Amino acid sequence: MARTRTEDKTEQQQIRQIAERCVVDRKDFGWWLDQKGWHWRALDRGEYGISLEQAQLLYVMEDPVLWCRAFLTDPDTGQPYEFWDYQRPSIRAWDQNVVHQDGAEVGKTREIIALILWGMCTSFGMSIRRPSILVGAPQQTHLDEIIMAMEEHLGVEEDHQGGKPIIGYHWRKPKKTPHYMARFRTPKGPGRVYFRPSGHDGEAFRGVHVNAMALFDESAKAKHKVIWSEFFRAMMPGCKFRCYSVPDGDRQTDYYRMCQEARLNLRPGEKGMRLFHWPKTIQPESFWNQERKEEAIQNFGGEGEPGYQRNVLGLHGQQENPVFPWPVFEPNLRHVPEYRCLRLTENTSEGSVHVQAYEIELKRDQGKKHPHRQVLADRYDSLSGWRAKDRTVIREVVNKLLREFFEPLGPARYWLGADLGLRNDPTEIRVWQERGDELRCVGRIHAKHVSYDVQCELIYCLDRIHGQALHGGIDMGSAGAAVMNMLYNLEDYEDAHFEERLTGFNFGGWLDAVDEEGEALIQTDQSSGKEKAERLPAKHLATDLLLQRMQRVGFAYPYDRDTVSDYSNHTAREGTRFPIYAKKDDHVIDADRLMMLRRSFDDEQGAPDLFASGSESRAA
Repeated sequence: MARTRTEDKTEQQQIRQIAERCVVDRKDFGWWLDQKGWHWRALDRGEYGISLEQAQLLYVMEDPVLWCRAFLTDPDTGQPYEFWDYQRPSIRAWDQNVVHQDGAEVGKTREIIALILWGMCTSFGMSIRRPSILVGAPQQTHLDEIIMAMEEHLGVEEDHQGGKPIIGYHWRKPKKTPHYMARFRTPKGPGRVYFRPSGHDGEAFRGVHVNAMALFDESAKAKHKVIWSEFFRAMMPGCKFRCYSVPDGDRQTDYYRMCQEARLNLRPGEKGMRLFHWPKTIQPESFWNQERKEEAIQNFGGEGEPGYQRNVLGLHGQQENPVFPWPVFEPNLRHVPEYRCLRLTENTSEGSVHVQAYEIELKRDQGKKHPHRQVLADRYDSLSGWRAKDRTVIREVVNKLLREFFEPLGPARYWLGADLGLRNDPTEIRVWQERGDELRCVGRIHAKHVSYDVQCELIYCLDRIHGQALHGGIDMGSAGAAVMNMLYNLEDYEDAHFEERLTGFNFGGWLDAVDEEGEALIQTDQSSGKEKAERLPAKHLATDLLLQRMQRVGFAYPYDRDTVSDYSNHTAREGTRFPIYAKKDDHVIDADRLMMLRRSFDDEQGAPDLFASGSESRAA
């Protein structure tokens, strides 16, 4: 198709500006020619159908860093657009899925603007026809800064004065309602950039389909999973995504999950997400120095405070008022090769049980822990055996399923914690193996909507797999009390002697306090001066026992996403005498609390076997 006079004029202007700004390095340009199998002399003779100047223009168009230097102007200095050294690898990784975990004001927005303009004005280095981009953020205010900066570079903002920049040729009138959509004239057809606020449910992403890139700014603030499902739905095959944010300490979000799964220095062509971590401390002088550091310490209250950790160092830090501070919990995260997790969800309407099982491999990359979940099963089994009236049928089905994933680990001391539920309350069963001074979590069952009969069989069959050596604690809520009664009294469980090895605890009750070895904690009565056993709420005592062992790095927790999320986000508020613990997403923690209580009160530890009921303790 014949070129227009406007296109020829624009190309000549671009070639002239590349020369004026001295963008092309002869050595790098020579390397680029070699990659294409081109030669200088053949290029001079016109054998490739383009001139030397046109080849240099194409070379600049393929590199977003060079293109920005050639055609963008820094609004603050009036100088050609430049990137700091640490920024260049990120913008050049435009064809990879990228996750940014950064400090504040380190260049995230600058990169987003540059990628949008380069991608639209060059069709992503002449590689994508009719390119389209989605730019998402939790709120419209997050998008406005990007939109205004983009319009300023293009010379189309309302109060623009002076000559129109060369790249203004690519601009077309945008659509501004109900959401802003920028339109471009690209070398390979019309291009579009959709700016959409996610809101609370990602509804604005519906109906958007993009083929080049999906960008999400302030990703840590997108809390609901439906936001991310709608965001990823907008991506057509081959589209790449990039997430940018300062962490906020919330380890229950998809952004945190992606930060953990992404890999530093992921090579082009490899599967996965590439992680970039930009703390403020890597910025050059004047942007970061001793004076700026002292200001940050004063503003955030210290280097160890969450605000400093996140905004300066780009680390997730910890929640406000955490029960289990991250520096205390994190050293206990280990590689536990024998760990297996089984997730079961009954679906009565479809007559099926969703079975998911996985193991976790923990790797290290430049001192950072990277968990890799290896899926062992993801299927739907028939529900008929689970709802059988004959308990032997249920046992056969459950035993076969558990032995598919859990193996006998040999003679050892084993501990169990079970926070049982029904209906909307999930069941958490955790198995721990004691190895010397270390407690290793070797098994987990997460079940939803399963009956009391199935819960009994899960505990019974787990116990048989571990040589009927499990000693455990069970939460004495309505579900726990029902299951305990069945395990204690039904003939089907007589051979297990659970009344000797399982204890029920009521978190609302009080216990005579003991340490981890079962030794009673004594306090002096202020009125009489006599010594007496200290009494504590069961939940508070269990939490103290967990924290004491964590501080000694006595646990081996697998880097299970649910475990990390629940522990790192568990908070408490101040009560009259004891902390009041948050009730959200605490089932994993409660199961571990029950395990620690049973272990501390176990007969083998030299203390009585007790459970709490109301405000009194009595023998099980």
